[in-house]
Amino acid sequence: MKVVSKIKNLLLLLPMVAGVALTQSCTENIDTSARYTFTGNTIMSYLEEYPDVYGEYCTMLDSVNISEYSNSTLSQLLTARGNYTCFAPTNEAIHAYLQHLVDTGFISIPSWDAPEFQEVNPVTNKRELLESVRQTIVYNSLFDHGDDEEAFQTSDFSEYLKFELPIQNMRNRNLTIDQDATTKQFIIGNSPISSTNCNIFTINGRIHQIEKVIAPSEKTVGSFFTEVKNNNIYGYKIYSVLLDTCGLIKELSQHEDLEYYRGVMNGSIKADYYHTTEHSYGFLPEHRYYGYTVFAEDDNWWANELGLTQEDILAMTSEQITEAVYNYVLDKQYHLEDASRGSDFEDINNALNQFVTYHLIPAKIGPGKLVIHHNELWYQPDTKTGKGNIVYEYFTSMGKRRLIKTYEAEQTWNGEKDVIWINRFPQLNNGRNVSYVTEKACDSDKEGVKINLDNVEKPINGYIYSISGCLYFNKQTSENMGTERIRMDASSLLKELLSCDIRAKESTADRHNKVRIPSSNVYNFFDDLEIGDKSYFFYLNGRQAHWMDYQGDEWNVVGNYELTFKLPPVPKDGTYELRIGVQANDQRGMCQVYWGTNKNALPAAGIPFDMRMGGEQWFTKAGTLQSTVGWAKDEEDEEVNIEIEKQMRNKGYMKAPNSIYTIGTKQTMRTVSKILRRIIIREEMKKDETYYIQFKSVLDDINTQFFFDYIEFCPKEVYDNPLTPEDIW
Repeated sequence: MKVVSKIKNLLLLLPMVAGVALTQSCTENIDTSARYTFTGNTIMSYLEEYPDVYGEYCTMLDSVNISEYSNSTLSQLLTARGNYTCFAPTNEAIHAYLQHLVDTGFISIPSWDAPEFQEVNPVTNKRELLESVRQTIVYNSLFDHGDDEEAFQTSDFSEYLKFELPIQNMRNRNLTIDQDATTKQFIIGNSPISSTNCNIFTINGRIHQIEKVIAPSEKTVGSFFTEVKNNNIYGYKIYSVLLDTCGLIKELSQHEDLEYYRGVMNGSIKADYYHTTEHSYGFLPEHRYYGYTVFAEDDNWWANELGLTQEDILAMTSEQITEAVYNYVLDKQYHLEDASRGSDFEDINNALNQFVTYHLIPAKIGPGKLVIHHNELWYQPDTKTGKGNIVYEYFTSMGKRRLIKTYEAEQTWNGEKDVIWINRFPQLNNGRNVSYVTEKACDSDKEGVKINLDNVEKPINGYIYSISGCLYFNKQTSENMGTERIRMDASSLLKELLSCDIRAKESTADRHNKVRIPSSNVYNFFDDLEIGDKSYFFYLNGRQAHWMDYQGDEWNVVGNYELTFKLPPVPKDGTYELRIGVQANDQRGMCQVYWGTNKNALPAAGIPFDMRMGGEQWFTKAGTLQSTVGWAKDEEDEEVNIEIEKQMRNKGYMKAPNSIYTIGTKQTMRTVSKILRRIIIREEMKKDETYYIQFKSVLDDINTQFFFDYIEFCPKEVYDNPLTPEDIW
């Protein structure tokens, strides 16, 4: 076998970029002149003291460069100043990994002298298989914490048990922490961490010895399902055939936008600094990744549903599987009413295509971000306890654009705990004077399906979750979703923030909390958002600072901004209010809002939107004035409260939700007068139409901010229901 085909099979040909601060030049060199000023061991000097344990690892650190754009090696990086966590594999662990490569057919002998490692690619003049394997081992073993955060200690791992660590390693992978039930030994990925040789302190970080090389799968979602289909593997065979039939494998195999990466590294893509008091800098993302999340019924579910055995499924041809599932979908009407029939399964209007693509979200969503816990009522973010409130999220599917709802309650009405659901629509305990922490009931046809968090595949570009039942979007789903208020965090609407591991980081480091995105004419980073030339866009994460934002993060834009955003779809035809969460202060600005279907000719939607206007005060640079909104604190007399709400609605405002609280003050947002909801439009909308909203600054002061926290689609059945008024939550 040629070396190049071995590398493709191993799926290791990816850009190797360490998580270090970017420069705007083609090469990057570490200044090691300071290495001799240290007193005590660096990570590298400690490892070098024990060649019998770490000699193999040290050799790789000496030979692997920080990135393809750097002349410096990782050994130089770990000798210089910094703050790193190093999960150092022993010599025995590396030898075992080489044997694994023999067992899986990639090399012939368990040695760095294997003939496959010696073959040179005549185009690049490099021993690419050798370099790729070494890069995989060392990049997966290292975390760069920057200047702001401490290296991981084992005492930190309990906080993240069963979840992913808050930052990615230098391979840009999210690794999960587990613990052996018997020995209590921590495990990172699938690699046990030594219970004795751990927490080794050095001047520039900490070392934890590991007993197995960290080497998570390098398969993409597409190649994972291709392997299942081609090798006739039971588990997801049926869904792999459906993906292939619908022509989706190629798209699901995308991993990184290399044009963006190369542009950042050579300096042709950069974000101009904008010097204001609030936003003098931001950190450009190093990568632009594609990501995918799959919710799939496994073969056991299909076998039970279709009356088949494992042997039956493995014996079926792709044509037989396609026909069986297609007939099932048609019989159950698990598609939209106007879906087309026929054999053009790559058509997004085809009934089978609609069924298959509704299992897919074009964003990489890890288990900890299927729903986001932060400042829902009664939740304690410091201890990650007290999941008393209802939490949910909405995402847009692939193919024909439809909403997918994820949902979690501390306990369902029939006693189920710690379950994340898809498309669950229960009756909530959502009266005006209740705690809003429980379900009252849930009809059997609205229960939704459970996500099995104990069975998650983690390809390099996504997550594959097995689910408990059949996932579909039809008239019933449309009705269920179209008769509830839909609240979406602004940052969940941009799939790149999820796929690039930017959204909702549990970090105090500026590089994770002040992310700067270039304008679209420099590079179109977001598919669904166009950022104007004079717009300085920042993704701000205030989760560790306990900001009052919904879920702790926001968009914040300064300059003479112009933003054009593709809205998510509405679930059914009808009249909707589109609302935006507002936090008024004197740093905010004023913008004209435009809305419609032609993004190049959007009509104005009402008068300019003044984000300085709070419930009681209007915050201007000239001073604080009386607000015209008419906000007032809730009284014991509910009739008074309802009348205040009516008057506010007449002026285009609502109080903030009562289900979200300000962590520092322990007040619900509803009780804070400067936090409001602004009703932007009230219009007829169609489920099959694509709508755009645009925001243009109207103030001369280009230092004022555009603030975007969350949006709400609220159907007329909810906001104008004479029998059951819209709840305060």
